Amino acid sequence: MATDINQYLSESIETHKMKHIQKEVDAFQAKADEVKSKLETHYGCNLYYVFRSGSFAKNTAINIKFDIDLVAPFKYESFDTLEAMYNDVYDFLVNEYKDGTYIRKQKVSIGLTFPIDKNGVIVKLDVVPGRELNKDDYPNTKNLNLYFNEDHWGYKKGSRQKTNIHAQIDHISGKSEERKVIRLLKIWKNTNHQDYKSFMLELFTIKAMASYSGDNNLWDKLKYVMTYIADNVTDESFRLIDPGNSNNNVLSSIDMNKRSMLSTTMRTIINAIDNDSNSVAIYFPINAKYQKQENRYGYKSGSSGPSYPPTSQRFGE
Repeated sequence: MATDINQYLSESIETHKMKHIQKEVDAFQAKADEVKSKLETHYGCNLYYVFRSGSFAKNTAINIKFDIDLVAPFKYESFDTLEAMYNDVYDFLVNEYKDGTYIRKQKVSIGLTFPIDKNGVIVKLDVVPGRELNKDDYPNTKNLNLYFNEDHWGYKKGSRQKTNIHAQIDHISGKSEERKVIRLLKIWKNTNHQDYKSFMLELFTIKAMASYSGDNNLWDKLKYVMTYIADNVTDESFRLIDPGNSNNNVLSSIDMNKRSMLSTTMRTIINAIDNDSNSVAIYFPINAKYQKQENRYGYKSGSSGPSYPPTSQRFGE
């Protein structure tokens, strides 16, 4: 029996919504509020307002893999160097949490994994320290320099990268249709064990949808975005610009072999679903744990519940 692709995709999105795991969401948010309060109390006037970023802030989170990032924007004169800022935040968190919390330095963030709570939830979050570029300019520009603690994304350990996380969040604000496609691509990415950056898929979706003029249904929109990715990801002249840094072409850190694989995969998915509508369940599976009507399509699919991202990949999700 053929599958109604649009109906299936809508149900896949619905079963991956965060409302199904409110206990976990509440635990993550409470711990994020606690860490935020501790940072602001400790650093006082040296620190601007700590805020959330990542998929929660962008409203693109799915319940099989999600994250909360806390961005700590420091004033220019608070530290002599970005390295001193990064290490000081790490040392503070280590001294503050001696209850079995696992704290580790990552690429641009500091990861915290808290002990399992009374409800069986293991909370993980990242703290991203940044410093304004010039004295007193953050309130107007929202620009920050991040410190790279490891070689990554084409940056060397000890180097810096300018970013504007508020601009990244604003870039997706009000784009409800784009968010649906982004969630579907994240479902594909996580259930099919792909390691492409969610931020790249997000930027591709927004750029593609800016020129979309087709029918108002999910499959046409998703197929359009995937075709756009397939057509452009291997083009060396194509630029996918980070809204937080106009000099950062997100594609430049991805080697051509991996880009070619993504192009081929996008076309494979499109052809498979166009030739057999039931194939949609392979690439964009329903989360069966939260499916209202079991075996609605004659088979089970999806994951058994929430999991949490490796700490190395959560910034820019």
